[in-house]
Amino acid sequence: MKPLSLDNCLEFVAGTYKWAEHKLHQYSLVSHQITIKMKTMFLLAALLAVFINPLQAQETYQYINRGYNGETIYNTVDVHEDVKIAVVNAYSGRGTSHAVFDYNQNIIAYHLPYRGICVLAHMDINTFPLLGRFQEFIHSRREKKKELEEIRKHYEVTNQLVINLSQFGGAVEGLCWGVPTYWAREYPRAYKCLPRVNTGIGASGCLGVHLCFIHVGLCGGFHLF
Repeated sequence: MKPLSLDNCLEFVAGTYKWAEHKLHQYSLVSHQITIKMKTMFLLAALLAVFINPLQAQETYQYINRGYNGETIYNTVDVHEDVKIAVVNAYSGRGTSHAVFDYNQNIIAYHLPYRGICVLAHMDINTFPLLGRFQEFIHSRREKKKELEEIRKHYEVTNQLVINLSQFGGAVEGLCWGVPTYWAREYPRAYKCLPRVNTGIGASGCLGVHLCFIHVGLCGGFHLF
């Protein structure tokens, strides 16, 4: 599949900016709080998303929601059924995060730009939602149906660096290229990553990420977060 041309990239960014402007007018509370600087950040983040994800999505969806602390979050969900990849982006200042879910290789990549790291984990195919779940999420929001049940995933981030990203394909490599990337191990429940400290999601040594219907807890046994 051919990468997007520069003209297509610029067209996408222009369309994304118009979409953001439209939503800001719809949500009066948001329009009063979001500054020109915030709009510019979102525009640049959208441009970044184009270049880290050169595939042409077969299904894409954009929406705005509120975080647990009342912050505004701009979300994009892209499903590439032909190559069995889902890409999710959540733009919210220092809470911005990106993820690639590669069902061909059973690899998950989380990029935390404000933390300056990427995290890779093997996908547990017995417990992780199928690719169709992302499409179901898109359709349920478009048709204003009942929200999907959310799931929680917990990982311990190790100090093992990933040396060769190219072995995991273009989507993962594009997401984490030039960024320190670490392996993580999944645990069935919130993991206590620091001795004598309860390090559930949001506690010292851990970070919580919300992507679509997935709540991700990342805990590090060394100073990452």
